[in-house]
Amino acid sequence: MQGPRISLNKLGEYMTAATPSRRKRIVSDQQSPQAFIAARYKDAREAIVEFMVSGMSDHRELLSAASRLRNTHEGSDFAISDRNASADAIESFIEVVNSINFGDCVAVSMPCTASQGMTVAGVYVSVRPDIYLRNWVTGEIEGAVKLHFPKTSPLTSPGAEYVATAMRVYMEREKGYSHVDYRKCYVVDVPTSSVTVAPKAHVRKMKDIEAACEEIAIRWGNGSAAA
Repeated sequence: MQGPRISLNKLGEYMTAATPSRRKRIVSDQQSPQAFIAARYKDAREAIVEFMVSGMSDHRELLSAASRLRNTHEGSDFAISDRNASADAIESFIEVVNSINFGDCVAVSMPCTASQGMTVAGVYVSVRPDIYLRNWVTGEIEGAVKLHFPKTSPLTSPGAEYVATAMRVYMEREKGYSHVDYRKCYVVDVPTSSVTVAPKAHVRKMKDIEAACEEIAIRWGNGSAAA
């Protein structure tokens, strides 16, 4: 059996899950991920990332992308439903654009690598920022943006803070970026049009994350999926 692992956004949800049964279900879903769920919102993610990388200056491109998705009726019912969901997500993102300020940084996408995560208390956390923020003068990476899409499991503000904190620590410890600014570590919960940045103080939150990962590792080893 594959070792314990969890995506960063799901870890944020786990941190603030209201009930033990919901936490158990999150681990179970990570043990047996559904490919069609992982593929959802691909069109929205690509359109939003391209918009950020191109400077976030022309909302019309996003609106056009949403319109094209809604007007494409080819493929399975799932494909059509997913395109409509991506169109909704793009429009929700437009509502929050003015809350994102890259300052003296530009958005850059990084090539996918085999590992874009870190191990916390025996659990591999897949971080995968959607974009990085590079200072256009110094060339240093100073931040990143992580997008979250599912309407059925939006990130709460505390959950998003945990995600932003872990992303900051990942960039500092795993990537070795020495100029990371916590104020430029953004988490965007798209369906609720909310933007959260990493808190300045992060030691206590990382201890909370470590404790949660210890719990996840125990659930994983005990066969949570079969429970």
